[in-house]
Amino acid sequence: MNLQPRFDTIYGQKEFMRNTQGMEVKTGGATLSATDFTAGAYVEAGTAVYKGEDGLYHPFDTETAATVAGAGLTMHDVKIYAGQNPIVGILAAGHPLESKCTGVTANFKTAAAGRIVFDI
Repeated sequence: MNLQPRFDTIYGQKEFMRNTQGMEVKTGGATLSATDFTAGAYVEAGTAVYKGEDGLYHPFDTETAATVAGAGLTMHDVKIYAGQNPIVGILAAGHPLESKCTGVTANFKTAAAGRIVFDI
C-alpha cells in the first residue's frame, strides 16, 4: 500500500461536458490500471474507461465488449507514473460532448446507455 500521495498541478484541462444537468459521479473515484497507459503521459478528462475483473479501470478500445461493467468517462486529467495506479473521478451519468471525449465507441455507448447521453 502506498501511503505517500502524489499531488500534481495540471493546467489546461479541456471541458468535455455539455451541461451539468443529471450529472452523477462514481463515489470514491476509480483506480486506473497504469499498465494500460503510457508512463509519463496524461489520461485526459473525458476518456472512456470500464471496470475490469481485476477491479481496476481500463481504457475502452474497439475490441472492448458492450457488456462490460462500470463504463464511464474520466472527470479530470491525471498523469501516469510507472508502477502507480492513479485514482480519478468517473462520470457515471450526464451529458458530455462526444467530440471532446476519447475512446468513445459504439460499444461504449451501449455499455453506458441510459446514463451517459451524447445525442442531445
